[in-house]
Amino acid sequence: MFTKIGAISVGVSDQDKALDFYVNKLGFETIDDQPMSETERWIEVGLPGSQTHIILGLRNQGWGDRTGMTGFILHTDNIEETCAKLKERGVTITHELATEPWGKWAQFSDLDNNEYGIWAPAS
Repeated sequence: MFTKIGAISVGVSDQDKALDFYVNKLGFETIDDQPMSETERWIEVGLPGSQTHIILGLRNQGWGDRTGMTGFILHTDNIEETCAKLKERGVTITHELATEPWGKWAQFSDLDNNEYGIWAPAS
């Protein structure tokens, strides 16, 4: 049967800007970047060492066209440092860091207003 989640797609409006954002602001690395057509590329990014990647596909070309909470949650060991670093890099924090009974939580958005959760254990 299945062995892992290989990739999850996120719709973006500009693949070059999205690649720059995910690599240079969020710290992902480029896994693959290949032409698919005259207007679109297969761009896959991932966290160093991770098995699950994000495909940055053009909106309205089969990759989805809705924005909002993606449902993807990135884990971190030091959420305070992570949020501070994201802010320094110009990333929009949409839900400021809060401590909840189930852990520490914040949210950020990418250039297309796709939102991601950031989670760390409560200390």
